[in-house]
Amino acid sequence: MKNRTLSALFLLAAPLALFSGCKKDSDTPEATSTGSVNFTVQNVVPNTNVVGVQPPTPLVLNSSVATTSTGETFTVSTFEYYLSNIKFTKSDGTTYAAPDTYFLVDQATAKTLSFTVPNVPTGDYTGVSFIVGVDAQRTGLTNPLDFTGKLEALNQAYNMYWTWNSGHIFLKMEGTLTSTNPTKPLTCHIGGWGNNSTPNAIVTATPAFGSNKLTVRTDKAPTIALQANVAKLFDGPNPVTLSTFMGAHMPSAQSVQIAQNYAAGMFSVTQINTN
Repeated sequence: MKNRTLSALFLLAAPLALFSGCKKDSDTPEATSTGSVNFTVQNVVPNTNVVGVQPPTPLVLNSSVATTSTGETFTVSTFEYYLSNIKFTKSDGTTYAAPDTYFLVDQATAKTLSFTVPNVPTGDYTGVSFIVGVDAQRTGLTNPLDFTGKLEALNQAYNMYWTWNSGHIFLKMEGTLTSTNPTKPLTCHIGGWGNNSTPNAIVTATPAFGSNKLTVRTDKAPTIALQANVAKLFDGPNPVTLSTFMGAHMPSAQSVQIAQNYAAGMFSVTQINTN
């Protein structure tokens, strides 16, 4: 009698244990596999030394001559800018916004011309976008000396911050206009805040992949090769005549126009390598 009772209790408990185990498994979210995406950045100037359409040439500070679409020329002594809020897009329209992505690209500092975005969900992506500058949630609302770790590039120590106006410089280009006689200094310190404020120079660039595809896997770290044409600051939807240009040193309507120019055409994806 005792054995029959134990057998009955076992038969009753077994389905309950099985049900409990199944329920636990269904409530546990599956871990998302991720990989890394590398970026390289090459700053360039248009190639005007040969006949016909030719690829642009690498920017060499204080040496390369950049030519605008109207034939004005200038050299560059300083060229740096932020790329932030990087977002990847799949063919079905879904996106992944990488958190805390703030990178300062400085032509004078070779190590800033490449960077890595970690923990990107695996998959096949057909597009990328990024803010050229700093979003309104980060600039002007936090003491710039408090930025450390992943946000270190935003620190005031990098000289890309207006202490007198509490906000980041999104893009800094300094050089010399050489197509005038005499030559004259050329300065662009572009900035401006969001949250429906005016002026707003926070712009997003969306360089096309073309027929390329970004394949992210746990065992592969693809590389997106970006090219940035410095002459596009002054060419685009808002052409700038440099001979009468007085410079952009603060948030202004002119800053917004130049920001719209570089958002529209300065960046291009030249190659995607799957490593």
